[in-house]
Amino acid sequence: MTSANTPNELHLQVPLEHRSFPDHFPGAPLVPGALLLKWILALLAGQQHRHIRYIKQVKFLAPVQPGDQVRLCLIAGKQSHQLGIDAYVDETLVLKGQFESHAETTSVTGKSHD
Repeated sequence: MTSANTPNELHLQVPLEHRSFPDHFPGAPLVPGALLLKWILALLAGQQHRHIRYIKQVKFLAPVQPGDQVRLCLIAGKQSHQLGIDAYVDETLVLKGQFESHAETTSVTGKSHD
């Protein structure tokens, strides 16, 4: 997973290979929703220094496939700890979520290999 960012937008490059892909689903792999969320949360922590306290709501609207680039549009809520995310592959909305977060002043030093 690689990423790049602008102030209100993050990019997540889905790897072509992951140990979950062969089983989800054989012959036509899709990124499991829980794994996509894990990558999004790690990206928010690493690049925005935001740690999600809890997920208020998330809807998976279209499949994400190995090799896709996911564009995350960050939407500020009415209060500073509220965050909305719309995720797109090309022009297709694939995920819509509402999160409660808090900003951290230090960056995350750990790296996940999932």
